[in-house]
Amino acid sequence: MKVYNEGLGSKVFDIINYTIMIVLCIVMLYPLLNTFAVSISDPSLVGQGKITFFPQGFDFHSYQYIFQDKNILNAYKNTLVFLVVGTSLQLLLTSLFSYPLAIGDFVFRKPLAIFVVIMMVFQGGLIPHFLLIRDLHLFNTIWAVVLPVSMTAFNIIIFRTFFQDVPKELRESAYLDGANDFSILFRIYVPLSKPLLATFALFGAVMFWNMWFEPMIFLNNESSHPIQLLLRRMTIELNDYTDVGGLQRFIDTYNLNPKNIRMAAIMVTILPILFIYPLLQRHFVSGMMIGSVKG
Repeated sequence: MKVYNEGLGSKVFDIINYTIMIVLCIVMLYPLLNTFAVSISDPSLVGQGKITFFPQGFDFHSYQYIFQDKNILNAYKNTLVFLVVGTSLQLLLTSLFSYPLAIGDFVFRKPLAIFVVIMMVFQGGLIPHFLLIRDLHLFNTIWAVVLPVSMTAFNIIIFRTFFQDVPKELRESAYLDGANDFSILFRIYVPLSKPLLATFALFGAVMFWNMWFEPMIFLNNESSHPIQLLLRRMTIELNDYTDVGGLQRFIDTYNLNPKNIRMAAIMVTILPILFIYPLLQRHFVSGMMIGSVKG
């Protein structure tokens, strides 16, 4: 069976497609390569704006400056705790909430589905969110960061759509074998949902890794701050050296340009999460197709 048309139109389409993909790759890779090159280049050349794709005059003092902070290991630990606890809780609660919405004979299916759609459109805003966390006495706890985002309307709709595609005969057979709904969810639906779980685990991990606003609002104790908040503080402190005399004093003291440190801070925050992508890429491709056929 012929599955590919080798005519002129297909070849023109392939050329245009490859050209656009190459341009997009360059557009996306340039900022990353430039950031890395600036972070390890000679401070004087960085100050002159001569760094593009490739580093010049290798200098790793910017990374030494960042990692000499005694709080950075603790900040990494806090970020990993937020990531693991938050992502696990997000997958668990979303699965538990979405499973009954996918069952046709569930009595409250329609009211709950309408509630989810309403929550997708209307949100309380920052001040009610702040007051709720205060009244629940969650300040300075991990739950102030992970609980509010543990279930979102978008995730629930995608999970429900996937669960609806699981043949109902599997659930009925499990009922006949004496299984209850918890057993059916965790022993049938969840194992069949690996692409879905892998995709949303990646989304959740990236979200918790990049999270800084919620910790800044709800975590007053610096010992519980994540890496993003610590590096934000370090880069803000560099603003004290924006005038010409201050900039020269900083360069003379640390043998660094502040731009070196800012770019190194960006690399420190994005490199660990980039390593997760290859591990989940196989599931990510199929997971992204979920919900594209019907909503």
